[in-house]
This record gives sequence, structure tokens and C-alpha cells, in this order.
Amino acid sequence: MEDYTNKYKGEQIEVALFGGEYQEGVLTAYCSIEDVPHIELNGHILVPLQNVASLHCSSRCDAPEPDWPPGGLGEDDRDGLGDGSDDD
Repeated sequence: MEDYTNKYKGEQIEVALFGGEYQEGVLTAYCSIEDVPHIELNGHILVPLQNVASLHCSSRCDAPEPDWPPGGLGEDDRDGLGDGSDDD
């Protein structure tokens, strides 16, 4: 397994937590508190990894706008779906 403990330190990240909350900040550390792995944001916010649904490194996101959102998630892709009524 690859060791990521230093790979993203200092990078701007967005963390989605189970339950729908989000945290943003600079990843400053990985640590273990009472055998529970945590990430540290902005030097003072500790987030237990067991509460993290997803993590996105926004400072490395360089996809051009036409490539986002992925196919099937954009407004144009939803036009043919739904109840069959016309919104016009």
C-alpha cells in the first residue's frame, strides 16, 4: 500500500463528512489519537478519518470546465429524464 502521509501536506483540501457537513482548509498533518487516525486542517481542526466520506484536493484540481460535471451529472443530461413533462 502506498504511503500518502506526506503527499498532500500543505495542499488545499475539501473534506465531505458523513452526515452532509463539509470542512475546507490546508492539510497540515496526519496523526493518531488513541489509535484513531485523524487529519489536521489549518493547524488546529482535527477530523477523525472514520468520519470522512470523501476528500478532494482542490489545489490540484485542474480539469477544464467542459469536463465537469462528469457525463450523466450535468443539466443537459437530465433533460430527457424525469416525469415526461415539458418545463417550457
